[in-house]
Amino acid sequence: MKKNRVIAPKNNLKSRWTQKQNRLKEKSLNLAHPVVKAFYTWSILSEQLCDVLGPEVHHQWFKQAKPLIISDNVLILEVPNHFSAQWIHTHYHELVDVLLSVLDKKLSSFFISQSERHPAAIMMNPTLLESATPEVKRHDEDR
Repeated sequence: MKKNRVIAPKNNLKSRWTQKQNRLKEKSLNLAHPVVKAFYTWSILSEQLCDVLGPEVHHQWFKQAKPLIISDNVLILEVPNHFSAQWIHTHYHELVDVLLSVLDKKLSSFFISQSERHPAAIMMNPTLLESATPEVKRHDEDR
């Protein structure tokens, strides 16, 4: 007589991400608040990026990213420098937005550097001004 085998479901990425979403929802987070929603969304997205890209790439480009706020359906994330923001935009922005669309179809992402967020830092360090985006330069010139 053959024994019936019970095969446990494979712990795939989608089920792990869904489990994490459910655990966070159970904590009764106030997801109506744009800062709380940004942190919640980034915690899931960061884990997905680590699974997709691997821990080395995730550590290099996304480990120090900080969620700031969700405004007008855009998740704004701060990275340490302008080079990181440009690199992520050039190489990973499409992937980040695809993963975000799974969480919420309306969401997209935008990465800014600390110097873009804090224009006063540029004034204290003139070398940052040379690498700043034209928008930041114009903002500083208007002052």
